[in-house]
Amino acid sequence: MTNPDWLEAAAERSAQVPEMLGSVFAWYRDLEGLSVEALARKLGCTVETLHWVCLCRKPEGTAFSEHVNQIAERFGVNAFELSGLLLDMELSAGLIAQQDSPVEPEERAMLLAARDRTRPPEKKP
Repeated sequence: MTNPDWLEAAAERSAQVPEMLGSVFAWYRDLEGLSVEALARKLGCTVETLHWVCLCRKPEGTAFSEHVNQIAERFGVNAFELSGLLLDMELSAGLIAQQDSPVEPEERAMLLAARDRTRPPEKKP
């Protein structure tokens, strides 16, 4: 089965919709300095599969794990990597939202550093 001509454009547009995985992936790629190809490798899929996953709604709430597993099973992506990426981005969004909070900037930096420390080092190709 071939992918439709519109798939890549739809995946790019999904980056503008906060409820879609495409927006999370675009933000993650920007923060981590990753290409689309590198993100696909991280999730254990092809770029074309990543485009399809971009069109999924972002898993949230009490069914988060169930939805991550459904996406991973349907598209053959690494559920552990997808879950970790989404949780990292949720944490980052929470820290950014607290810019005006009583938490001092140094403490926010330490929280971000702790987030980075829990991530295993990326393998070089």
